[in-house]
Amino acid sequence: MTGAALTVPDEVLAKLAVAGPRYTSYPTAPEWSDAFGEDDAVAAYRRASESPGDPLSLYVHLPFCSRLCLYCGCTVEIHGKQSRADRYLDAVEREIGLVSAHLRDRREVAQLHWGGGTPTFLSTTQLRRLFTMLTSAFRLLPDAEVSLEVDPHVTTREQLELLAELGFNRVSMGVQDLDPAVQQAVRREQTADETVELVEGCRELGVAGVNVDLMYGLPEQTLDGFGSTLDLIARVRPDRLAVFGYAHVPWMKPAQKALEKYAMPDPALRTRLFSEALHRLGDAGYVVVGLDHFALADDPMVHALEAGTLHRNFMGYATRPAPDMVGLGMSAIGDVAGAFTHNPRDTETYEARLADGHVPTARGLLRTPEDELRRTMILSLMCRMRVDLDELEAELGRDDLAAHFATEWDELRVYADEGFCTLDDRRLDVTPTGRLFLRHMAMVFDEHLRAKRAVGEGPRFSKTL
Repeated sequence: MTGAALTVPDEVLAKLAVAGPRYTSYPTAPEWSDAFGEDDAVAAYRRASESPGDPLSLYVHLPFCSRLCLYCGCTVEIHGKQSRADRYLDAVEREIGLVSAHLRDRREVAQLHWGGGTPTFLSTTQLRRLFTMLTSAFRLLPDAEVSLEVDPHVTTREQLELLAELGFNRVSMGVQDLDPAVQQAVRREQTADETVELVEGCRELGVAGVNVDLMYGLPEQTLDGFGSTLDLIARVRPDRLAVFGYAHVPWMKPAQKALEKYAMPDPALRTRLFSEALHRLGDAGYVVVGLDHFALADDPMVHALEAGTLHRNFMGYATRPAPDMVGLGMSAIGDVAGAFTHNPRDTETYEARLADGHVPTARGLLRTPEDELRRTMILSLMCRMRVDLDELEAELGRDDLAAHFATEWDELRVYADEGFCTLDDRRLDVTPTGRLFLRHMAMVFDEHLRAKRAVGEGPRFSKTL
């Protein structure tokens, strides 16, 4: 169903603009501990090695950027010289060697993604080196999704040609907002011509998948300016779009304090900006996949949603699900054999641990059986758009889910009353409008969040809208 058919009153959107996790993991990262370390990660890799026929997802974090965009919430390091990346790639190569040895014969990859930072900060020589390092240790399946994030302002035609040659078939590019006043405030100058040229270049070279990221809630943003951006991007016709709400978290990202001197959209304007995206993208033929993700009706992501095979991991929604995801690089997160792994969040520590021959895991979590059960409920909600207790009991070999989640089922009725889902004694189905509010419904199943809120504690999250 397209966004044009979604009518959510502004007052309802404003009421539901609360803080909450995005549930790329459960339990969420604030629950992880530095008591989980190298030995735990190695044990997880060795457990994963016992299923050599199952494919993997691989994520590589490349933290370098030549400029700092002030809205950025990613883990980045600003450098002016590409040569800094050589030492970093040495460390990544060591990590690939250590991790792949523990994985033994488990080497097939269904999904590879390079994030950042700005992966195209790397020179063509460095890009080729990284790809060769990975494909020497792992084997990409013929239908694997091979993707990376790019900055249209710095990505060259030569880099695009190399990426196409190497087999990258999806590119994700940040745009945020093309309004010059917004760009100047957030220090992200990027012309419409640069953006269009990069999309067209991808298509000319056979890189069929193009994702575009937009952001609402930025300083100096207006309905007219954001509407113009939406219209231009709709004409460019990326097959997938994400429209994120800007998360102002200066306690985590001090550079964001510099934005407070500008006019920041209040909750009412943020609501109208998101509503504008719903209507304009809906009119352009985009389907709401879930949360803030949109895709054209014939996109594999929509087909996966309809077939019930959509998956969600730290890279967001995925159409090539793999049972385990290995994270490589500084700050990278993995999800392997019932455990989350998290590498050091600075390059110096990451590189030093690898220079000493250690798997660099700094923190993580081994999930309990209750964590796994609640994770299954949340993933069903967010990826299948339903929680069918009969279906899940058959899959899990249980017959007690209705009793186990009786409290949660009662709490979900408020969302049924809002029209976000239909609910009976054994099944919840998310309505098209409810796809925008998956985070709210997922929070009902989050026992860690429930326990902390009961005593007035809990981590700070970004706004859900």
